[in-house]
Parts: sequence; C-alpha cells; structure tokens
Amino acid sequence: MKLRHFSEYLFFLIFVWIVNVFGILRVKYIAKPLSLFIYYLLPIRKKVVLKNLRIAFPSLSESELRKIALKNYYSFAITFLEILALRYTDISDVNKMMFVDNQELLKKNVEKKKGLILLTAHFGNWELGGIIMGQLIGKPLHVLSKRQKNIFVADWLKEMRERFGNTEIYIGMSVRELYAALKNNKIIGIVGDQRAPQKSVKVKFFNQATPFFSGFTNLALKLRTPIIVAIPVRQKDDKYKVFLEELDYEELQEATDENIAKMIQKYISILQKFIMLYPDQWFWMHNIWKYYR
Repeated sequence: MKLRHFSEYLFFLIFVWIVNVFGILRVKYIAKPLSLFIYYLLPIRKKVVLKNLRIAFPSLSESELRKIALKNYYSFAITFLEILALRYTDISDVNKMMFVDNQELLKKNVEKKKGLILLTAHFGNWELGGIIMGQLIGKPLHVLSKRQKNIFVADWLKEMRERFGNTEIYIGMSVRELYAALKNNKIIGIVGDQRAPQKSVKVKFFNQATPFFSGFTNLALKLRTPIIVAIPVRQKDDKYKVFLEELDYEELQEATDENIAKMIQKYISILQKFIMLYPDQWFWMHNIWKYYR
C-alpha cells in the first residue's frame, strides 16, 4: 500500500511542478483545456454531477443542465490547480486574488473574544478563503479537515494549509478539545456542506431532506459562539470576493435537537442562495443525495 501511495505521490509532484511553472495567477490558461478533457474524455463523476443538478433544478432542460455541468468542471479545474500552486505561492500574490466583503462583521465578532466559528462550503476556492481569512484576522484558523488516504499527499496538503499560519486539525478531534479551543478564544474553520450519515440531522437543501454534520452547532449553542458563514465567489476576472453573513440564532437558547436543526438550516439556506446565483461554483461532484433516488 505504501509503495502504491508513494508512486501516486511522485506523479502528483510532477503535476504540481507543471502547475507551478505557470504560477497561481496564470493557471486559468490550463484550467480550460483540463476541464474539457475531463468532462468529455475522462468524465469523473459526471453522472453524479448531472443527477445532482437534475434534483436541484428540475425546471431546467437537459441542455441547460449540461451547460452548468461543463462550467462546473472548469470551476473544479481552476480551484484544483490553484490549490496545487498555493504551496509555492508568495503571500503577496495570494492577497491579490481575494477580497473580503463586510470586513467590519468579522472584526466585530473577533473583538467579542468568545471564540469564532467560520463556516464555509466547497464553493469557489475554499482553501484560498481559509488562508485569506487567517491573514485578515491576524490570528491562525484551526481548520477542520478530513485526512487523505494517501499519507504523502495528506502531509503535502497539511504543509500547504499551515505555511501561511493556519493549523490543520483532523475531523475526529474530540468535542472536549473543540470546546477548549473556543473557550480559549480560538477560531475554528469548518467546511460544513458534506453529506453526513443517513441518521444525522436532516434539513431542507433544494427541497430534499438532506443529512449534515451538526456537532459544531451543539458547542456554539452552549457557548454562544458567533458563527460567520463565508462564501468565496469567483468573479469574471477569476479572482474572488468573499461574502460574510452572521448566523443569527439569538432565539435558539438551548442545544435541543430542534434548535440544532434550525441552526443548520440557516447555514444551508445561505449556501443555497449562493448556489442559485452561481450554480457552477459549488462542488456538484459530491454525492450529496446518495440516499435518495
């Protein structure tokens, strides 16, 4: 297994080297042909993408759905290439790529010194967003992530995420540790739109009862931790604008199952709003509705 993982890692490094010949500000020139190649000749998870789009947008024609799907492959390609380039990119170039809207909201909640949960999604370039938010706040983000099966690639990603000051922590970290981190006024970054086990908390997502992970909401309700949803949207010039919205849950006083579901629904409703505006930028390759249809 380790030999196979190392072989895969060598091919991965060769591809990373090619990407970095272009640099992060010019990877868009290879993202287009790469997306066309994958979509037409190596249709990775194409059936899943089209299935998801049909569920989310039942009123659109098959032709319209396929146009969104093709644009989605470009979005995935440029995000993937940018992530590969981040490991060797200077912070000055990173800062040129993203602008954060409504920064006062971020400053106001950091000053409360009650900890902070930054909640994002697989939208635009979420990895770049985490780096920019850490730089803007001036404090490291403790970013929850799922460790890759290939240990060499996992270590590479960890170094990439931490070279600008953030700290990677793997999903599975105990509730006690997360509780202590928030009590100590630390900032937790969470990508919260992955499908959870079928018996998890379900909320409406494109009119489908969809299970999502909800552990962080229990802590937030108990500690009254501010939660800001941060969605990085790719602009026409292939740079990004991060939109911030605070979850208002003052009416949710206790960590009951009902209140946890309401909080998750608030987050998912914000995410769905941005997906409706920019349907090609969400990660439709994820089999979010695996348990249905």
